[in-house]
Amino acid sequence: MHETLLSRTPLVYDLEELFRWLIDLSVIELLEENKLKKSDFILTENYHIRLKPETSKLLVEKIKSNFNLKVSYGKKYFAYQNVLYNNISQLAQFVGDKKKILEIKVPPIKINRDDNLELRNKILSMSPEERKRLGINKSTLWYMKKNISSKDKIKIYDKILDRLKD
Repeated sequence: MHETLLSRTPLVYDLEELFRWLIDLSVIELLEENKLKKSDFILTENYHIRLKPETSKLLVEKIKSNFNLKVSYGKKYFAYQNVLYNNISQLAQFVGDKKKILEIKVPPIKINRDDNLELRNKILSMSPEERKRLGINKSTLWYMKKNISSKDKIKIYDKILDRLKD
């Protein structure tokens, strides 16, 4: 679907779309972790906005980490990077007439998150009476509120999460 130009490799752009969500997730995670600031960006002479080199390295590390997440693929678990490599290999075999059928398989998107804005707001506004009613330890609530206030990721154990969702 991409226009063919000497300076572009259109097939690469089409293949990357299958896993673009991992890049987006990496950026969102860096934003949530407060690891991106306005000062991490530069404006070029052509008025393009770019990341500073050290910020680019941080983003690349986050992307690598997300591409190394294991996912069910076929009957086993593989890292997303291996799934991508497998799909590219199958395409190469198809284009090279070594395979008659092309079957690109992408695992369903699964983002493991146990917190969201609604849940964070519920925790921040929780009264002592509601905490007691839900059977949540005073110190547990204090730590969750502290982490939310400092914009850190919060870990909510399944038992607490079940209580909060009721």
